[in-house]
Amino acid sequence: MTEQKSATENGKNGNKRKKPTREEILERKINMARERGARVIKVNSPLGSIMFNVLRQFDQAYASFKGKLGEPGGISHDDGAQMMAKARDITVEFSDLTRDLSKKIGFRYYTPEELKAIQVLDKADE
Repeated sequence: MTEQKSATENGKNGNKRKKPTREEILERKINMARERGARVIKVNSPLGSIMFNVLRQFDQAYASFKGKLGEPGGISHDDGAQMMAKARDITVEFSDLTRDLSKKIGFRYYTPEELKAIQVLDKADE
């Protein structure tokens, strides 16, 4: 075994960190599901799993981004507006893809009400 340990085996300052047991992981997930604003999803496909992992990280980054918007050393309002518009566009495109896929397989897709509101606002700006 090499001298270097993986990030999961080392804690801060190089201290060894014990790998959590299955029970500890399950308990942490249950506690997270109880948190306000939490959503629980059963992932059914490999691509869905990847997308869920990306979404989780995006959500954390976006929340931090909103806190740094316009702050000294943070993100300018112009750059922030461009990133937010891109995020909205990607969300609408993903919804459209999901709607089209659902239509092909006979699955009923419900566009989220929040997304409908965004689309109405976007059309009003045109």
